[in-house]
Amino acid sequence: MHFHEKLDFLMNITKTSNSVLARHASLDASHISRLRRGERGLSKNQNYVQAMATYLARHCKEDYQKKALLEALDVGDSLSGQNEIADLLAHWLLEQKTKEEQTVEGFLQGLTDFQFRKPPQPVYHEEKSIVQERVETFVYYGVEGKRVAVLAFLATVLRCEQPQTLLLFSDEDMEWMTADPAFAAQWASLMSQVILKGNRIKIIHTVSRNLDEMLTAIGEWMPLYMTGAIEPYHYPKKRDGIFKRTLFIAPSAAAVISTSVGSMNEKAANFIFHDHKTIRAITDEFTSYLALCRPLMQIFRPSDRLEYLKLMIDAEKEKTNAIIKTETLSLVTMPDSVAKRVVARSKNLQKSTIMQYYRSRKETFEKNLQDRIFTEIIKIPDITVIKDGKTQIGYSNMLANEELFYTEHEFKIHVLHIVDLLKKYKNYRVCLSYDLKGFGYTLYAREDIGAMIAKLSPPSVILVINENNMTAAFWDFLLRKVAEAGPANLNKEQVIKKLEAIANELT
Repeated sequence: MHFHEKLDFLMNITKTSNSVLARHASLDASHISRLRRGERGLSKNQNYVQAMATYLARHCKEDYQKKALLEALDVGDSLSGQNEIADLLAHWLLEQKTKEEQTVEGFLQGLTDFQFRKPPQPVYHEEKSIVQERVETFVYYGVEGKRVAVLAFLATVLRCEQPQTLLLFSDEDMEWMTADPAFAAQWASLMSQVILKGNRIKIIHTVSRNLDEMLTAIGEWMPLYMTGAIEPYHYPKKRDGIFKRTLFIAPSAAAVISTSVGSMNEKAANFIFHDHKTIRAITDEFTSYLALCRPLMQIFRPSDRLEYLKLMIDAEKEKTNAIIKTETLSLVTMPDSVAKRVVARSKNLQKSTIMQYYRSRKETFEKNLQDRIFTEIIKIPDITVIKDGKTQIGYSNMLANEELFYTEHEFKIHVLHIVDLLKKYKNYRVCLSYDLKGFGYTLYAREDIGAMIAKLSPPSVILVINENNMTAAFWDFLLRKVAEAGPANLNKEQVIKKLEAIANELT
């Protein structure tokens, strides 16, 4: 929704006239009328939006009004106090999401919602001509032909007794994979069966696609990424995009290749080879291209925690500005006394390793604050959740392979330590979020270096991305979230007062 549509919606459900709202926002009624019809945009000085939001929040009292507001803002099942509702309305009115932001938000939501589901058994009938004639090469034409060739390829892999590493690349139009839901389901089911048989995959993604296509592709591969059986790569330089290529290779069994010009894959010939000499030649082609590529991202599951911990320690030694958006308090701001207590009650036997990791990151974090800005977007849980000891400690699944929670006192000590850090370091900033719905993820971006996305609910996974365009997209997304919070939620003095007020409610 655009600003004028949101304003009109709020004025309608609160039965507010142009003249009444104009009086409270210090504007002319005609100005409100033009804003409401979309004939006038927001001015650079948007102070009147907060005044509008305050008035509209105060007049949203009836159950039907609150229900309509909850649905429009998509913030959960209940609304907080009037001041927080006013802040939410102000942020919502000012929110003008770009296509890129919508893409990033959709990807994060898809990752958060992901759950493993048992794949249906594939229904696949192999072409009789392939079996009867036992030909070494077969040709299929067009998009439908590519689908048949790929399904035949996967069926061949499933018949192999020994697992192998499949080599996949395609920069052709992805509609052949995504446009037909029946084929997409068949493809996903066969790929799952291939992975379950112990096969691994090296895939070269095409990052020259637009961001939406890139993140959509990663999202569609997520069930397979979560198995830990896939290594994703990308070619970092630009290509002309005229001649396009698909290579699907099972080195000991079969290979599918096709070439098209531009988007004319409707007429492309898709070859499937079974003779080993041809497969070796195509494998050499893939290997030569792979040597020019870089890892697109690293995928860490709880079983990979030691590798993840080492990566984070090394990555944070590079000095750069950083922004982190968390469902709870971050590990780098946890005071030593709380860390010791949490680790002591953990069932993990590698307690000294965890403490060493914690102290190393904390030391690097405070050293970087000398000349780099670290911004933390924090969603403070409901006080009753904190008091009940149900506030999860960030990354606990990755650190200790178990869910760990703050006690009420530990949370209080951590909050007060954040206050101390705010007072001590000018480059440490905290932005309080009042997103009632919650995130379900942690997003940590380091400017021009990389981004880390953690899925907080089971099955837990952490994606670490270093590709430039994707890093920039996640960085811009977080900058936008900071801007949306408004100056009041970034002002150090006000933030400190709010944090101290929260601590005072805890024992």
